[in-house]
Amino acid sequence: MGADYNSISDFVGSLQDDVRRIAICGTSYNDIGGVARVIEQQASELRDDGYDVEIFALEGTREPPEGVLLHSLGRFETSPYKEVDKLITLASPSALRFIQSANRFDLIIAHRFPFSTLGHAAKVIHGVPYVYWSHPSGSSDELFEGLAHVWARVQHHLETKNYAVRRADCICAVSEESGEYIETKTGREATVVPNTITESRFEDVATEETINERFVLTPEDTVVLHVGRISPRKNIHRLVDIFQEATDGETGYKLLLVGEESMPEYSERVRRRAGDDVVLTGFVNDETLAGIYNRSDVYATCSLSEGWGLPLSEASYFDLEIVAFESIPAVQSLRNAHHVTEEDYDEFREHLIHALGAVPMLSEDDE
Repeated sequence: MGADYNSISDFVGSLQDDVRRIAICGTSYNDIGGVARVIEQQASELRDDGYDVEIFALEGTREPPEGVLLHSLGRFETSPYKEVDKLITLASPSALRFIQSANRFDLIIAHRFPFSTLGHAAKVIHGVPYVYWSHPSGSSDELFEGLAHVWARVQHHLETKNYAVRRADCICAVSEESGEYIETKTGREATVVPNTITESRFEDVATEETINERFVLTPEDTVVLHVGRISPRKNIHRLVDIFQEATDGETGYKLLLVGEESMPEYSERVRRRAGDDVVLTGFVNDETLAGIYNRSDVYATCSLSEGWGLPLSEASYFDLEIVAFESIPAVQSLRNAHHVTEEDYDEFREHLIHALGAVPMLSEDDE
């Protein structure tokens, strides 16, 4: 494992002294993507430290941090999963323009494919240092079928073993676990720079009354929260099952699932398993999200694989109790997290019960 740094600024500051202009690149910069949140945090921190920062994305619908330029390379909408766009981008005029103008930057930070390939091209043609920021901690192709299954395998290869990844000037990972994983794929040492939250996102907080009214909660309800896309990757159907087992039909408990429903068939599967005590909110803006965090009591996720787990850090910022599998890197650094053995759903249920205060913790005399 390579050196560790506490922040993106510490890492960039360790590079050559003449780095002033930085391009941070990712597939999408919008209101729903976890990687977009990381890019936003990096751009904000580096801007505050005096760097000139520009963001490049295939799709850019979110307002960038003040003083940071956002460039959208465009989308082509060529498949139901919007993933073939990433391959087509490599041959697009916008990608060519990105490479041609890359010499105006002193550093390129690439989050995921296709910017790993574009970053490598800029390095070869202009000699611009290129850093690859690794997010995956394992392949998730078993969660999908058909074209989505094929793409998941291809994308995992492109983001782990691909030539462009292996030839980066530096490979960064968001946790020790992610770093060790990418090292097994590339044969390269990884530098660990953990994710941190962007506190400015939560300066405006919706009131508890607003949240209760919008999502049909009573002031007495105990709220369990999950934030993330409604997708098999997040294992949300199992979270619904465990929540309902833990609360055992008792009234006064609600599970809020906050996130875009990008896979209608899976969302319908979740709804079929859910009772009236489960609320799918869809996408919410930052003020509402901050209000939901503030209103909630417990954060729970059954996701088995995360590069870091940024919503857990956000939940900790709002002092929520957290229940998650110990395989999620963020769990290891949070003081108020219940660590659950990976895929032990019985243990998860018991920790959730304790977090909710539904039953007291057993003392040695009780046992």
